[in-house]
Amino acid sequence: MKIRTKSIGVLALAFLVAAAVNGCWATQSAGELGEADNGMPHYGVIISQQTVDVILGLQEDPEFVLLDIRTPAEVEAGHISGAVNLDFHDPAFRDDLAALDRDKVYLIYCRTGNRSGQAYSIMKELGFERVYDMGGGIMQWIAAGYPVCIGQLNAEHSCSGELPKSSDT
Repeated sequence: MKIRTKSIGVLALAFLVAAAVNGCWATQSAGELGEADNGMPHYGVIISQQTVDVILGLQEDPEFVLLDIRTPAEVEAGHISGAVNLDFHDPAFRDDLAALDRDKVYLIYCRTGNRSGQAYSIMKELGFERVYDMGGGIMQWIAAGYPVCIGQLNAEHSCSGELPKSSDT
């Protein structure tokens, strides 16, 4: 009888963990995997493969800003080509966000998606409407095999790899 009770308890625990994980993922990606009428993902949390589509689709648009919100040391250790930096841990971070042009399109990322999720919420509070948040951060980007650049943003640095033509390839 104890074995059966223990098995039911383990199954119940596994179910609760699965439900919690599924709930967390659902809140980060609900409705975000679809595309808007222009073929781009909907604004909000996107996965690294959708990030490729956004970067390729908007890289020539002067209204597009790729915003890395990690510390300068983290950025120097590896960033996405074309990024600009605002340090999430800087006391002036919220004010720096508030000073940004609300008419531009932003794609924000951090290391794992935690800071960018918080920054995304702040940007929504501040009235930004066209913001993508790269869920999973640069760690997921790197795990997917996408290119990174090493070095300071405003200095000569090296980049490895190339973006695929689209995330479908």
